[in-house]
Amino acid sequence: MGLTKKAAYAVGMIRKHGLRGLAIKVMETKYEPIDHEYTKNWQNYMVTKEEWKVQRNTLFEHMPLVSVVVPLYETPECFLRELIEGMLGQSYENWELCLADGSPTDKIERFLAENYKEDARIRYRRLLENGGISENTNEAVAMAMGEYIGLLDHDDVLAANALYEVVRMLNAHPDAQVIYSDEDKIDAESGIHSRPHFKTDYNPELLMHYNYICHFLVVKKTMLEKVGDFNPCYDGAQDYELVLRLTEQTDAIYHIRKILYHWRIHSGSTAGSSLSKDYAYDAGKRALEAYVQRRKIPAEIKEAQGHNSYEVIYEQEVPEPELINLAEIKEKDALNELVENSTREYLFIYDSRRTRLLGERERKELAQYACLNKVGLTGVRFKKHRKLVSAGIGVLPDGKMGYLFEKLPVCFKGYFNRAVLPQNVSAVPLEQCIIKKEAYLKAGGIALDKEPLERAIDFAGRLQKAGYQIMLDAKLTAVYKG
Repeated sequence: MGLTKKAAYAVGMIRKHGLRGLAIKVMETKYEPIDHEYTKNWQNYMVTKEEWKVQRNTLFEHMPLVSVVVPLYETPECFLRELIEGMLGQSYENWELCLADGSPTDKIERFLAENYKEDARIRYRRLLENGGISENTNEAVAMAMGEYIGLLDHDDVLAANALYEVVRMLNAHPDAQVIYSDEDKIDAESGIHSRPHFKTDYNPELLMHYNYICHFLVVKKTMLEKVGDFNPCYDGAQDYELVLRLTEQTDAIYHIRKILYHWRIHSGSTAGSSLSKDYAYDAGKRALEAYVQRRKIPAEIKEAQGHNSYEVIYEQEVPEPELINLAEIKEKDALNELVENSTREYLFIYDSRRTRLLGERERKELAQYACLNKVGLTGVRFKKHRKLVSAGIGVLPDGKMGYLFEKLPVCFKGYFNRAVLPQNVSAVPLEQCIIKKEAYLKAGGIALDKEPLERAIDFAGRLQKAGYQIMLDAKLTAVYKG
């Protein structure tokens, strides 16, 4: 990168984040252990030759045709060759590649004819004109004959086991309508893999803040036909707009916890271009605004500093909750009796022995999430001094349940902003939270005889079995005493 480009990049970053925000971003990136470990050992996350051979010989009960669709436009030959070779190297063989080319020249057509005309699975259509990414993708989808549609950008690459893992998931969950995987970035010049995105399972609230689903996205063709084509009004964030429409029609959305998609970093991609990101960010904001209007969700969508996510401001009338201090209650039966006798729809649970009570304004903000459909419990982050104690409770790298982002500096945003964004979580600490009364009663109450972490996990598990979601409002931070 030349000095002029570096200067322009620095100015753009300061404009987005501010000087303090930029300094924090640089520090957090520097010390992100997941990224550093992955960049050093990314080969360990790829399928081995032995695994690939086993996969190639695997016969599933259901082996559907998967159509991978790609909109082309003056795609560099080196990128297109790598994309196609990646398809030819798939360990699952029942696929077709549908290429819709909006280029003004016949360069791509000639390249394909010279190199890949023998493989009938590679299907090509030269478009009369370039309609943009959404229209060109729609043309590629129209070519598809598969039961499932996989979306692939023309400058990216699928992992060799991508389609195998998709079909394995489909056999494990025949109801699946939408499937997505983890992904990483690949440098166009060096070929080095970096910045892995190990995603959460389907997380409706997090999706309201950014398109964490992204790549590799596979949709059942009948579902795609139901929700309709890509909308060119949202070019730049057309995949985000589609995903939002899909969530309106189905909850059968499954996550493959493996990196199956390599998003190429180069000057013209949204993986590497600040200008492309601004363009995509604006389109995504409009898509989200249209989504909340269709769903009649009382919320305002605002830009968030840094343009890495959106801020969602809920605007609901919230009933005053019953304030319950666990420090004043010794037994579960006494707590249950207090809840049963309450005339309030919501309960604000806190423990004055351990934490400082949130202010009235913060409690009202927290109640906004409690009012959402299907939400039974909403909690906050906790800090002690300048470090987080928790930003929700979930599965830690060692496989055990524990406090997420424990000891992370409070000013850091965490992995893919997940320490600061509202989201669905497995559990939250119960020292400051708001609970629907009906959810509390259906779950059978809080076990006061358990330790705080075990108590929170136990109660959340029973809530989820009763059909309720657990929410973390990571914009709010309560303070532990001491």
